[in-house]
Amino acid sequence: MDAQRELETEEALTRYRKCLALEPECVDCLYEAGWSYWQKGEWEEVVKSWEAALRLDPKHPEIKQYLPTAKENSALVRANKIPNAFHNKIALGDESKPKDGPVTIVFVSRQQSYNSKPVHPLDHYDPEIHSPKSVHFSQDGKKVYVNSLESGTTLVYDPLGLKRIGSIVHKFTSRTRIPLDPEPNFDYRWDSKIKSPNVFTGKPVELALTHGGRYLWAPYYRRSYDTNGSMPSAIAIIDTRNDRIVRVMATGPISKYVKPSPDGKWLAISHWGDNTVGLIDISRKDPAQFKSGPLLTVGERMSAKAMIGDRDRNCGLCVRGLVFSKDSRYLFVSRMRDGGVSVFDLAGKSGPLLMGTVFGMVSGPRDLEITNLDQSLMMSCNSSGYIGKADSRSIIERLGKSPGASIQADDAGINVKKVFVGLGARSIRLSPDEKHLFVSVNQTGELVAIDVDAMKIEARITVDSFPVGLDISPDGSQLWVTSQGRDAKGGNSVGIFQVRYRGEEAILKRTGSANAAAGE
Repeated sequence: MDAQRELETEEALTRYRKCLALEPECVDCLYEAGWSYWQKGEWEEVVKSWEAALRLDPKHPEIKQYLPTAKENSALVRANKIPNAFHNKIALGDESKPKDGPVTIVFVSRQQSYNSKPVHPLDHYDPEIHSPKSVHFSQDGKKVYVNSLESGTTLVYDPLGLKRIGSIVHKFTSRTRIPLDPEPNFDYRWDSKIKSPNVFTGKPVELALTHGGRYLWAPYYRRSYDTNGSMPSAIAIIDTRNDRIVRVMATGPISKYVKPSPDGKWLAISHWGDNTVGLIDISRKDPAQFKSGPLLTVGERMSAKAMIGDRDRNCGLCVRGLVFSKDSRYLFVSRMRDGGVSVFDLAGKSGPLLMGTVFGMVSGPRDLEITNLDQSLMMSCNSSGYIGKADSRSIIERLGKSPGASIQADDAGINVKKVFVGLGARSIRLSPDEKHLFVSVNQTGELVAIDVDAMKIEARITVDSFPVGLDISPDGSQLWVTSQGRDAKGGNSVGIFQVRYRGEEAILKRTGSANAAAGE
């Protein structure tokens, strides 16, 4: 089990097999071996191991909960529906299933870099799409920004003309005139071996808008010279009026997700590298006056010496998703490894206070959203493929009774509704009316729509292999999905989809009549 916790799956399986050779009816060993096979995606072995355990312990609760998922994935593999290392078979004009559902998703265009001679006029070849990570609409919906991670570029597109209209290069030299923070923020330090820390190419990961859509923030996974991702990274501030970088602020190691508070005071940045979240004071209008604030620690902060090896895996708690409560007082932080959602009270008497962590809502939460309508916390889980929903107010209330505690959702009376969408549930986005949640599902190569109230799947459509990021237009009519690829295979594609909602024509007809009556 210790080996599997360190993601040494082969070592774990070797030891489990030795155990089972000595004691074939060891239920615990069969159960844990199943999870190791799950990690490898060997679904038939998962099923065999867990069915053997169930024969010995028919009431085993965890196996009864997760065995149906393993069986479903095993069937998908046999049917060759889980994508291989290349590209899914999709065609422009494909529609989601079921076709008579409340939501219809249509594949209408694509930007990709793997086919230089596409046949369809709306299948666009763009060689700068290299490992596209995330996508974000401008606040007015007139532009779309796509982070091309490995090319160190943010690409800018026209969502109506469906063509690229610009690019923002994250490369800085000694002659760069853009203001870059001369010293690290928070309490980080430059590595003494790096003589020119501000000469680098940044790898943009996520995106967020602040100041009424005026500024776009793009955190960097790492600076190009920091191959291990253990040094202070950075975040670019882009003026969306001309799509130029106006400042680069220093951050902690491996800056991942970024989220502004609704009141416009704070910008939170999750540091995948060392279990921390940095807060930047953005209350002023001038980017030159933005300044670093508190550094929040989730669990135990990792030291630089511990930051070695595969940084996608060796990331401590793998702190990632962020979302503020609607009153901006509380910050929810997801821990992809070790599970749990931690909550900070930003109005503590002595500064931000860790209220505690709730476990058992979803096994390893990745992305987070909170609805305006009923303040439901929505969570995606990459490892199990579930989307979870819980009342954020009940979480805050329960943690308020036990400051600093780690609690289980079931024990605390926190009700969690779940729906399985497919392994690799990554980014989630709410529709403008918050009735629908869209999910990119990485392992099955799909885009899935969920009814938020009922927590049921409304539609699903195959997209290019290994999707990661997505965003929906302000009017809810267009959705972009980034397919990053995996191990330099597949992906390198951005799918563009039209979204239609049942009853949309009637709504448009009423809106048009009202506008005509008003003389518009």
